[in-house]
Amino acid sequence: MKATEQKKPKNGVFLKIAAIAFAVYLLYSLISMQAEISKKQNELDSLRQEYTESLIRNEELQKTRDSYGTDAFIEEQAREKLGYAYPEEHFYIDISGTD
Repeated sequence: MKATEQKKPKNGVFLKIAAIAFAVYLLYSLISMQAEISKKQNELDSLRQEYTESLIRNEELQKTRDSYGTDAFIEEQAREKLGYAYPEEHFYIDISGTD
């Protein structure tokens, strides 16, 4: 009987160690998954912001494309890029270097 009594405590200790090791593994897995979720959430937020900026840029390009060739577009380009103005029109140029 003494031989069987000694085996039970060894099995109980082994099970406790295995349970603790498993709990530590689960805790580590949980923490690493939370870190990965946080990283992916930041990436998703960045991609959403990039998408929103792309939509805004596309709207601007669409407006430019729609107005291309119209008198208003030609006038705007002549004023901005070539510095043209109507006769008797006065405009001022800021030479301070600030926009």
